[in-house]
Amino acid sequence: MKKKKMPQKKESDGRLLFVLAGAVILAAVFIAAIILTSQDDSEPANTTDAIRIGAIYNLNGSQSSLDIPSAQGARLAAREINEHGGVNGRPVSLILYDGRSNTTEITAAANRLVTEDRVQVLLGMSDSDMVLPAAQVAAKSGVVFVTSGATSPLLPAQVPGYLYLSCFGDNTQAAVAAEFALSDLNATRAVVITDSSMEYPRLLSRYFTDRFTNGGGTITGTVQYDGGSGNYSFAHITSGVENAHPDIVFVACGPADCGAVIRAVREAGITAPIIGGDSFDSSQLADSVGPDADRIYYTTHADISTSSSDRNVSAFIKRYYLEYGEEPNAFAALGYDAVNIVAQAMTASGDLREGLAAIQGYDGLTGTISYRNLSQIPEKSVTIMEIKNGMVVAIGERMPRVIPAP
Repeated sequence: MKKKKMPQKKESDGRLLFVLAGAVILAAVFIAAIILTSQDDSEPANTTDAIRIGAIYNLNGSQSSLDIPSAQGARLAAREINEHGGVNGRPVSLILYDGRSNTTEITAAANRLVTEDRVQVLLGMSDSDMVLPAAQVAAKSGVVFVTSGATSPLLPAQVPGYLYLSCFGDNTQAAVAAEFALSDLNATRAVVITDSSMEYPRLLSRYFTDRFTNGGGTITGTVQYDGGSGNYSFAHITSGVENAHPDIVFVACGPADCGAVIRAVREAGITAPIIGGDSFDSSQLADSVGPDADRIYYTTHADISTSSSDRNVSAFIKRYYLEYGEEPNAFAALGYDAVNIVAQAMTASGDLREGLAAIQGYDGLTGTISYRNLSQIPEKSVTIMEIKNGMVVAIGERMPRVIPAP
């Protein structure tokens, strides 16, 4: 198994403080640059032959812990593509806006990218509720949107022909979580806790419940809460599940709230293993749960750590650290893969949708990616991670035996 140390708050020597200070400065400069200008000045200036890729990521607000790494991964991919000669000899110009985790801002950014910047494709974001309005704007102008991290399998049908995922769907990762609970943890009783304010956790809980119960398990309790406050008392967690006696607790949460919910579960005296989705894969969780976290599992897109045996992952980590002064996570790799998938599709065909359909067996950082049978969601494996005694351990990649219908 592969291990990486969770970030911990501890006394630091002068060298660590210097490195951390440098990372903070780099992050501040990156965010400031995006707020002040839409043009990513690390890429070629706008020229008549440049391929103009628009990107929207939430660099502020509730989605920033996922989207800042994704944006940085996307910028790195664009830079490397240009270092290798561009796409069919044409440079890539990445034009990136901060959506600020606000659908009004996101819609305005999408309109500007399409009408003023005249991009040929849009990509970005990790939340389904925020991707949808941007993709709808793009589709009205005949522009394809490729989301790097929004995992709702309902999205393509909501914007037919123009909204593609470069990540797996929630039904896939929830099915892997349920099958892991049943087979590896021998669970038969589960409590499901859901943030009812967001589409992502609602869908995740629905698909987990479907697969867990069809696999022979029983849901013995449910809790719903409205995310955003980041402060959940015992009442939020124990109401309705005090006598549930679960073998596992499934938590579907937004990234800003996951740590608070996990703490509330443990403080309520529930010692059963906790399982969550890819929103667990953020620095906020590592910081807020603490070094003594244990028996916590989550599904995510890849093991992006220094323990990985994948040479491409190792090279990505090294370059990313040199660029940004910090180690990447799976969401950084998603942004990187999304730009590279778009570039490959454009290399293959002048029609982006035809080019995406032609992608079969693409070896991405986040897995092997194939669009089959005109699907707008790729076939991809799911990685299971465990937090054990304050360490993050990669358990392995899985493909579900049964995937619930969207």
